[in-house]
Amino acid sequence: MKKLVFLLMFLAFSLTVFGQNERNMTIKVYFTNTKFDPDMEDCNKVFPLTRKIPKTKATAKAALEELFKGVTAEEKEKGYWSLFAKENEAFLISVKVKKKSAFVNFKDIVVRDYGSATTSCGAGFIPQIESTLKQFPSIKKVFYAIEGDPEMFYEWMQVGECPKELKNCSGKDF
Repeated sequence: MKKLVFLLMFLAFSLTVFGQNERNMTIKVYFTNTKFDPDMEDCNKVFPLTRKIPKTKATAKAALEELFKGVTAEEKEKGYWSLFAKENEAFLISVKVKKKSAFVNFKDIVVRDYGSATTSCGAGFIPQIESTLKQFPSIKKVFYAIEGDPEMFYEWMQVGECPKELKNCSGKDF
């Protein structure tokens, strides 16, 4: 009887511990860091943090949603910093991955909530997104749109015309 109780307890423990691992996955999210780059001389310099999220097939979208939550209090103490914050994480419409490219579509509130992202350095807005997405082998390039309109995004960011790969700034991929 003792063996049976022990076996049942071991089985319950194993299912709890190992079953949770199968339901979670580990990703990286990238943020600027004032301790690793104190003078913030390189706007493209971002540093990874590891996060556990529920396992999903929509990995790219889940990774961005995690990024857009911003840094935790503990991460802030370690020098990590981001424009992104929990209170305005819901501006992502979709992320579609096709032919090694990610097509990121934002709600138009991104312009209101992240107006400073268009400054000379942009507070790491694009490097944080692109580094987070490019950790996945299926993504080599990232394109953006606001409400399905790439031209609106690239004008807002003040980077000039849409990338040529978007064929006349067509929003069909978003």
